[in-house]
Amino acid sequence: MNKGIMIFAQQLAEELTTTGRYGLARSYECSVRSFLQFAGNIELDFSDLNRSLLKEYEQYLLNIGRTRNTVSLYLRMLRSICNQAVDRLKIAMPDNLFSNLFLGMDQSERCSASLQIFVRLTKLDLGNKSTSLGFARDLFILSFCLRGISFVDLANLRKDDVCEGVLHYQRSKTKRELIVVLEPCALRIIDKYSRYTAESPYLLPILDGNEEKRYMRYRNALRWYNRSLDSLSQMLKLKDSLTSYVPRHSWIKAAYGQEFPVSVGSESLENTSEQVVYPCLAVYENKMLRQVNRKVISNIELSKEEELDVLKIRKSGTPRKKASKEPDVNPFN
Repeated sequence: MNKGIMIFAQQLAEELTTTGRYGLARSYECSVRSFLQFAGNIELDFSDLNRSLLKEYEQYLLNIGRTRNTVSLYLRMLRSICNQAVDRLKIAMPDNLFSNLFLGMDQSERCSASLQIFVRLTKLDLGNKSTSLGFARDLFILSFCLRGISFVDLANLRKDDVCEGVLHYQRSKTKRELIVVLEPCALRIIDKYSRYTAESPYLLPILDGNEEKRYMRYRNALRWYNRSLDSLSQMLKLKDSLTSYVPRHSWIKAAYGQEFPVSVGSESLENTSEQVVYPCLAVYENKMLRQVNRKVISNIELSKEEELDVLKIRKSGTPRKKASKEPDVNPFN
């Protein structure tokens, strides 16, 4: 049986693709492609791997500017491929092959932003900038208001996930169901883009109804989102660019800053790994989580007058405005 790393990784990626696990399949492909570039595009066998070579690969990634988290991802994917090769191909590999490498997550300050930056962002005058920057800003704020919901979960929210002002959704990473009360700042943004999703099952105009191309559209949307956030960061003259991860880490940091129990943040973010955040000490009721969220987002919420307007619309059932002749929100231009 062929023991080429690339060939075996491609087989794994094809299997994952057929079962709809596109993200993991892409991670395998990117990781192995990167490793082969390091090796001079020479197909290597699993028998060629050793601790010294992998350490050189780790340093190579850092030297070409990859972040520590990207390096960790590539190495973890390579380790996963090796483990499956041992299981399927019955290959004998050295013990502790990856033991001297960084395989964790670097929780740096750059992953979060202060509440002042969120306030500045909401007040930023975009002038004649394209509507896509405004859309990216709204998604960024919305993610924060929804207790740091990840971009993949935000993109996949469906209208059926909302019932009587409460959002029920399943985290794509952990498959756990979370319940979030939609506060006025979140309702305002959702209502703002509802006219663009009249014929779509999705809550926001990020994905469309084409299930076959859903993953590729998501990848395109994520690239657009991070590019737009980089543009917004430049307009704000920030030292470090905002990314799709920032709302998530910013929410948890703000919750800790309000001296809420650590377990509240862990429950909201659903991080079960002790190396990522803190261990979840207890399961808090949704009432407690709402109190935490309201306190955290209070500095960037609407004024009382705007808040009442949104709530009146929701309660009265006033029809939303029909779409005007302005161009549709197209974040991929």
